[in-house]
Amino acid sequence: MARPRHDIPFATDAEIETFVVRFEACEWPYERWTHRAHLALAVVYLRRYPPGEALAQVRAAIQRYNKACGDPNGYHETITVLFMRRVNWALHYELTGTLVQLVDGLYKRCTLDWLLRYYSRECLWSAAARAGWIEPDLCPLDF
Repeated sequence: MARPRHDIPFATDAEIETFVVRFEACEWPYERWTHRAHLALAVVYLRRYPPGEALAQVRAAIQRYNKACGDPNGYHETITVLFMRRVNWALHYELTGTLVQLVDGLYKRCTLDWLLRYYSRECLWSAAARAGWIEPDLCPLDF
């Protein structure tokens, strides 16, 4: 059974930095581990590290956090890789501003439905896509 989520926008850059510290310590409330929080983590890590290292750091952090919160099977590799690529592209070619502005801009552009431009539901929610990177089955990435 899915746990309820509470999507509360971040008000300040300091709040995002605090979120990352609490997330890394596995102290962030699980109900606040939302799509917006995932995007905030991606932005912070992509600003800290080169893309490959940022992906490795995000992957490890999410898996550690999910396990600590009792959701050891919650990680999805294809979605993580896709959003890290999209966030990286947006940071280089689309968006500028504060952390809050970047996260809000990405939240508007990168909805969960956005994934379905590239993937069928069957492909996206398959065990193979959860475990490893799967190329899109509907259309190639355009970013």
